[in-house]
Amino acid sequence: MPASIISFASATEMRVNGSNGSFVAKSIFLPARRRAWHSAHVIVPEPLAQTVLGIDLRSGPRYPTGLAAMDRRRRLRLLSTARHDDEIDAVIQRLRPALVCIDAPLALPEGRDCVDSTCACATAGILRAVDRFCIAAGYRVYPTLLPSMVGLTLRGIELADRLRTVGIAVLEVYPGMAQDILSIPRKRQGVDALARGLRRVGVRGLPRARVATHDELDAATCALVGVMYLDGATEQYDTAGEPPFVFPARVPDSMLPPRA
Repeated sequence: MPASIISFASATEMRVNGSNGSFVAKSIFLPARRRAWHSAHVIVPEPLAQTVLGIDLRSGPRYPTGLAAMDRRRRLRLLSTARHDDEIDAVIQRLRPALVCIDAPLALPEGRDCVDSTCACATAGILRAVDRFCIAAGYRVYPTLLPSMVGLTLRGIELADRLRTVGIAVLEVYPGMAQDILSIPRKRQGVDALARGLRRVGVRGLPRARVATHDELDAATCALVGVMYLDGATEQYDTAGEPPFVFPARVPDSMLPPRA
């Protein structure tokens, strides 16, 4: 029977501390189960501790931001897009999620006080420690303060600050990295393949009457990582004072169960 990284307890734990942050790994291996897929595409109020909101944030209202609310059973309770901050805030207020997972940089690079390229702090560069971590792990990320990323970074920081002000936990997530780890096709391979990959790892409630957008599916991936985080099936890179960067636990080949 194939292995599935779906967990309710941690089988292994690893912690590596560095000068810029700490790296924590937890993983679990349980048999995969057959599931019947159903379509649900409405908002259903959930208890506070049961809902995770994934946000595929864009730099501004010109482009749609993907929103996906998921319960602990990996069923989607909301899949939509928004363009303006007040629309995003209204969804958060209505759902009252226990956790929000955002695809956007949620902090400036270490040593940076602003985004002004002429400021003395600009000598600290445009990459964060977590950006370097992702690059070293083989995942291409855009530098946090690349000129085309500045608007997204500032919007992400502001959103994370608003959420933490009202007591909502925030995680930073890179859906492309999560999709690679979970062997889910990325959006460049087509939204149908991405949707099938999400269903394969247990996401339920994806629409069948319409084609979900790549913004929505990336938001659903963010929400899935949040559910896995609550289940103890993620790794994370921590930087003091900032939301942790979280991704699905990577399974070493030596720890996989033998093939039948």
